[in-house]
Amino acid sequence: MKKIKKYAWVMDAFSQTPFSTKARAMKHFLTGKKSYLPKKKTHADMESVIKCALCPNMCRFDCPVLEAEKNEATSPSGKMRIAYLIETDRLDGTDAFELMYKCAGCDACIQWCPFDFSVSDILKGVRADIVADNRTPEDIVKIKEHLEKNHTMDKINIDVKGSEKGDILYFMGCTILSEKGEIAEAMIDIFNTVGEKYATIRDEWCCGAPLINLGFTEVFKHFAEHNVEKIKESGCKTVVCSCPTCAYMLRQVYSQMDFEIKAQVLHSSEYLLSLMKDKKIRFDHLEKECVYHDPCTLVRKLGIEEEPRKVLENIPGMIVKEPYFNRKDTKCCGRGGSLGSTNPDIAEKIAQKRVAELRKEAECIVTACPTCALAFEGCEVYDISEIFIKSLEKKNE
Repeated sequence: MKKIKKYAWVMDAFSQTPFSTKARAMKHFLTGKKSYLPKKKTHADMESVIKCALCPNMCRFDCPVLEAEKNEATSPSGKMRIAYLIETDRLDGTDAFELMYKCAGCDACIQWCPFDFSVSDILKGVRADIVADNRTPEDIVKIKEHLEKNHTMDKINIDVKGSEKGDILYFMGCTILSEKGEIAEAMIDIFNTVGEKYATIRDEWCCGAPLINLGFTEVFKHFAEHNVEKIKESGCKTVVCSCPTCAYMLRQVYSQMDFEIKAQVLHSSEYLLSLMKDKKIRFDHLEKECVYHDPCTLVRKLGIEEEPRKVLENIPGMIVKEPYFNRKDTKCCGRGGSLGSTNPDIAEKIAQKRVAELRKEAECIVTACPTCALAFEGCEVYDISEIFIKSLEKKNE
């Protein structure tokens, strides 16, 4: 009834118009949608693209890319307006296509969106259309070609230890394999401490997140098939991932794309908390004051907020501080959504701002994501597993 009253003036005005105007208005009301949508079939969800493009756009105030770039075209609705023009073949050019990759995938937009849209998820379809039309920017194609050749984002720089079969499979992820091997060492030390029968994948491939994010869906499927088969071969009951994106891909995206993993998939913080609850571990006193940074994918896509905090807060002597922006209001480290590879300058600006926010609370930063830890390099920064094992060092000496 309220809606009827609210829009009564429309009906009143409509009733006083000539018949020709009424007929034209009704025609547009009933068929107008078709004239605004692309005539070709698209991977992009065009209704979502249009709604986002026309939105008042409160999320713009929380978009790290817009804040770094100071360019309205990089705002969520700005990207969607350009996306609409690309999809309807009204805009061509390298700059327009490159803009479609200026997103950190942090999902800060969801916090404000009346439709619960993830701009990064909408952009996946737009990028898939760019790929299908052979209009992918050269730098993006190189990322895909590198992954096809090497199977990980960067060169593997650690010696992968562990059996090929076990109850627990540790899925490391690209960042650990190439640049944050110390996190793998911490996790393996933890497995050994509690007597876990763990396995690793000797030829572990990228989880495929960069591929599906950048629009290379068919190549992603090849990677997913490989990983699902290797997980099956391990005979594991549980897969543990230090990387939230790997956990999200294996736990949710794979099943959405019809790739079934029968094992339970846990993020490392969930696994570490389970060890504490089962009293499989004892801590020594660790005199440390740190600020905890919520990784975007962990807290927004996986909904894991309290587990890392409970792990840290239960370590004797550990003081855990909170930044002003925490939990689902966290701020991006800058390297999400493959932004560190596609637009490193933007990623660096975002990282610097987040570091400044975190250091207001403590010099020591703890996070639960290897990519965030990499973004904060140059600071005193630890993964949650490194803090966990540090608290056991005296016991193991």
